[in-house]
Amino acid sequence: MHKVLARAPGKCILFGEHSVVYGYSAIAMAISVYSSCVIEEVDEKKIQLFLKDYNELLEFTNLESLNSRIPSQFNQISRCLNLFNKKFKLNFENIKIVLFSSLIPSSGLGSSASIAVALVSAISSFYNLNLDRKEISAIAFEMEKVKHGTPSGIDNTICTFGNLIIYQKSEFRLLDVPNDLSFLVTYTNIEHDTKKAVESVKQFKENNPQESSQIFKKMENIAKNAEIGLKNGDLNQLGNLMNENQKYLTKLGVSNKIISKIINIALKNGAVGSKLTGAGCGGCVISLGTESVLNNISKILKEKGFINFLTNIDREGVKIIKS
Repeated sequence: MHKVLARAPGKCILFGEHSVVYGYSAIAMAISVYSSCVIEEVDEKKIQLFLKDYNELLEFTNLESLNSRIPSQFNQISRCLNLFNKKFKLNFENIKIVLFSSLIPSSGLGSSASIAVALVSAISSFYNLNLDRKEISAIAFEMEKVKHGTPSGIDNTICTFGNLIIYQKSEFRLLDVPNDLSFLVTYTNIEHDTKKAVESVKQFKENNPQESSQIFKKMENIAKNAEIGLKNGDLNQLGNLMNENQKYLTKLGVSNKIISKIINIALKNGAVGSKLTGAGCGGCVISLGTESVLNNISKILKEKGFINFLTNIDREGVKIIKS
């Protein structure tokens, strides 16, 4: 029986979240934590969809049945299959699709984009479509629209291409970072709502046009300086820029007491920089430092009830593991 396994990394935004929505630069990094999709041929003439993280097996007689019966929280999957059906005339029968992820959902780590990219890549491989990475990212972006309304496009891009990228106005370029970086990712135990956070910043911008413009320009300058720091592997410079970026995110209203608490613990115990990553108002905090320092911070935060893990740069992007 034909079988394919694809995996795609998650991501964290190092600099420029929210300002990127208004045309400024953001720097994102693919992290070594993954979502996976397995597609295999089955004997029965149906579409089986196993959502492992939810322990839910859904079965549909055909694509039309899937469209009408799939739970709304999984509509991005329906969107994906319909796009392939329209463009490549795929009917999706006699297959089982298994999706699972090691990423915390609704935490700013790109879990929905990572799953989308893994699914698109697996379909491409299973049906021998040979989509290139730009095409994979484009379909995943359409799926992200279902999930997030008006996404910037940064998540599907970084989850597809890996490494680090500078993203601006739907264009991106890869950053050649010679040295690896270690980050501690800490979950606030609060799900974030990207749509809500983006709308909140939009309201702030409308109410404070001059201040928001100044904040975004300063965040743009931070991103430009961070590119230099990344290329030079200058941890202290990067840490200072992260801390400065966090101050502006706080001014935009997307930080909170829990985020501040995690940041303070990290900085107090030797991290060179710490900030929220993603939309904010919950989600995750990233902290930069040496591995030994971050391991110590990890232990302290776990004792206080915060899930966390060390990660570094994923340099491969989406990958077919088995076909």
